[in-house]
Amino acid sequence: MDLVVSPTPEALADRVAQDFGKTIAETVAAQGRFTIALAGGVTPKLFYSRLTQDPYRNTIPWNKLWIFFGDERCVPPDQSDSNYGMVKQSLLDHVSAMPSQVFRMKGEEAPPEAARAYEKVLKDIFKSSSTDEKQEWWPRFDLILLGMGPDGHVASLLAGTPALTEHGNRWVVGNVVRQLQTVRITMTMDAINHAQRVWFLVTGAKKREAFARAQEFTDPSCPASLVDPVNNGELRWYVDQAVI
Repeated sequence: MDLVVSPTPEALADRVAQDFGKTIAETVAAQGRFTIALAGGVTPKLFYSRLTQDPYRNTIPWNKLWIFFGDERCVPPDQSDSNYGMVKQSLLDHVSAMPSQVFRMKGEEAPPEAARAYEKVLKDIFKSSSTDEKQEWWPRFDLILLGMGPDGHVASLLAGTPALTEHGNRWVVGNVVRQLQTVRITMTMDAINHAQRVWFLVTGAKKREAFARAQEFTDPSCPASLVDPVNNGELRWYVDQAVI
């Protein structure tokens, strides 16, 4: 695990943007595209806004990015709670990303069907090289961005919810979140942990306790502690000074 600490949320957004630009350049040079799953939340939004400014707006090869989402609320994309809507307004409307390479979860549809449809999209794009249809395989995102709630949840994987204990071969599921009296669409923890890189973006004193718990030991009551990329994947925490 790598830990990067910045003095303020604004400084953190700038540091993540620098590392993001460098990582994209290296990956695109090696393989021609960059696959990323974006997160909702206040801290990621600050980072997205930074990307719309110079030099990132003009130097990042936006047409080489394939953009996905780690989770979504069950609302239409034009509602204020939509993760896709937030990303569109704070980032996508201001950069030259290819609309055909942006894949949103359809929160306005029934969660089970929307989850299955999104999983199919991912499987069509992250095609397995195996000829054995029964062999288990997983997406290998170049980067998954995650925020973290004060309760330690990541994506829409909250403690005590069914999706957190999903250990089959599902990549995306509808998740009943009883404590919030809602349903969300989310990538599973297994899908997240097969990414090449997972970066947390966390700011604010209210996240301090959950951050400390996530570093101590694996504990399902703090879902962030379960993020542990396999196959030599990279786990990096970007936090501001208030979190430490």
